[in-house]
Amino acid sequence: MAIELDKNPWGSARSFKIGDIVYHRLVYEHKEPLKVVGITEDKIMLEGDYSGGTNNVCQREWMPIKGISRIYNHAFKVKARLDATTLSIPCAGSTDNTYKAMMDMVHAVMVLTNDVSINHEF
Repeated sequence: MAIELDKNPWGSARSFKIGDIVYHRLVYEHKEPLKVVGITEDKIMLEGDYSGGTNNVCQREWMPIKGISRIYNHAFKVKARLDATTLSIPCAGSTDNTYKAMMDMVHAVMVLTNDVSINHEF
């Protein structure tokens, strides 16, 4: 008996609850907190500030599940992790202080962005 696995286990509407705070790639690149106020099978109604400059505006809009994250500034953190790993490769094998400083910075980026590796974008 074969078990069919969901193609994207993080991208189902069942993983959200009314009242959750999430971030969406289409709304300021994961930089605006949005509250979940409605859920369908493939879309989520989010409430927040979509105004683009006007402060204290509360609007609602149906958004696709794809692009939602529970992490603030998700896309930037993913890019930082990728950049950190690619920067450390050319210095491998060196024993001077530059290499040690580079590896310390790579380690710091990995620790600071650890939440991204655990909580994927939907």
